[in-house]
Amino acid sequence: MKRKNRTVPTALRRAAAAVGGLLCAGAVVALATTGTLTPGAAGQDAPAVDDARVVPVAAAETGLVCPAPARLEQPDAGDDAFSAAPVGTNTSLTTAVLDGAEGEEPLVTTLGGEQGADLTGPLDQGADAAVRTGTPPDARALRLTPGGATYAAGTVASVTTEGDLRGLVAGPCAEPAVEHWLVGGSTSVGSSGRLVLQNPGRTPATVTLQAWGASGPVVLGSQSLVVVPAGEQVVTMLEAVAPDQSRLTLHVTAEGGRVGAYVQHHRIDGLVPAGADLVVGGGAPGRTTAVSGVVSTGETVDDAHAPRLDVLAPGDRVGTARLAVLGPDGPVRLRGGEELPLEPGAVTTLSLGGLPEGTYTVVVDADVPVVAGAAVDREGSAARDAVVTEDPYDRAWLTGQAVGPSGASADGAVAVPEHVSWGVTLAALPDDRDPDRIDDATGSTEVTLRGVGPDGAEAWTHQVDVPAGRTVEVGWAELHAFGDAVAVVAEQPADTPGVVWSVRLAESDDTTLFSVLAPTPPLAADGDVRVRRVDAAG
Repeated sequence: MKRKNRTVPTALRRAAAAVGGLLCAGAVVALATTGTLTPGAAGQDAPAVDDARVVPVAAAETGLVCPAPARLEQPDAGDDAFSAAPVGTNTSLTTAVLDGAEGEEPLVTTLGGEQGADLTGPLDQGADAAVRTGTPPDARALRLTPGGATYAAGTVASVTTEGDLRGLVAGPCAEPAVEHWLVGGSTSVGSSGRLVLQNPGRTPATVTLQAWGASGPVVLGSQSLVVVPAGEQVVTMLEAVAPDQSRLTLHVTAEGGRVGAYVQHHRIDGLVPAGADLVVGGGAPGRTTAVSGVVSTGETVDDAHAPRLDVLAPGDRVGTARLAVLGPDGPVRLRGGEELPLEPGAVTTLSLGGLPEGTYTVVVDADVPVVAGAAVDREGSAARDAVVTEDPYDRAWLTGQAVGPSGASADGAVAVPEHVSWGVTLAALPDDRDPDRIDDATGSTEVTLRGVGPDGAEAWTHQVDVPAGRTVEVGWAELHAFGDAVAVVAEQPADTPGVVWSVRLAESDDTTLFSVLAPTPPLAADGDVRVRRVDAAG
């Protein structure tokens, strides 16, 4: 890939990552780290010698696994007027590889590694990125050869305008891992969850499932172990293994290989569609997590369609979570909701109704490790010829983003599907989120947004000033005025308040069909390993 002769931003100056791709056919993530190799026992200091050397080590190939197109498992039966799938589902795959090395092309394969011209559209390779768009008939992956890519982002989006799957079901292509935390979904009456496990490796993976609901851990019995063959995916219907759960959190752990995992969730209220989306992996349990992109239309606390926050403390200790709700005008107090008691092993849900109309970021600080997520509903309109005249809803499941001791970093990328409108939501997290002092938060972070055009060239650059303690939206009208983009990258300077962000998608012809995506972080960079000889006898 030809590079521009220009000064690149902080994240793009990083040592290039070696990427193996969104390979449903099989790569294992290996990251080069800086350390000292010695044969001594752990925790013992090795004797120093004079011939220590620094050896550069390239990051190993990695793979990003893409969600499969949305689908219904149950057969359609009965009167055509009440069909569960009266219209088809249109699915698109958009991928962008940024700041890659010259001559490298992203390849799209099946989980088993097969390639075919029908898997994607043409490759557009510009000075800044390699871009592919197309229609995937099944699970797909973007495969990159090693060298120089800083970001790789992919999004699969399925749009269904009527029926049980009505909604914009979107999810990112993500690195396979040995552990996933999925916060969201349900198996109560009218709800269905398809847990999809994908193995892009060359050996079978044994997956252990844990589940928690409103009342505590859910007993899965023999269903807690799932073997996922190499190069294949396995689907488990959650209502069959964890029935009648009004809320769910899943922990997926794999042995023998790394896997992709997500839940396709949809709901119906009687015969009325009530939303469909993907529940994707979020941050691992930690003391702080943030949820970006919570939208309120002014719903009351007792409104069944008010935004909601789900929090789980998976350990065995009772805890308390302190919530900071950051709105467009600064922190907003939740009456009676600033502190949330946490029972160990039980998913706690808090209604976010009562917030003024606007877009918010919710920060959860807890005295025990937690995971979190949120759900947002949007009301649509019944079709003119619909037998049932009640208005349908769509639902987006929002992912909790882990915030470490050093704060958050905005650096990341999101691939944007074609034929959707979209906007970016950003929030700068103040260091002091004590309810008595958060209103006094000062400082701001200037985030650089960069749009990648369909031709692989940088389409635009936009600076956004994000005050600490506030949520800022950059809407579709503003972004579209800069030019078409199939991916957006956000970067922030060091030593500034940490920023979390997300991208909200909406179907162009019906904006009540929507989804929210968290960014994919930068790829693993090359690193150095310090190697020195030691006296084995010492």
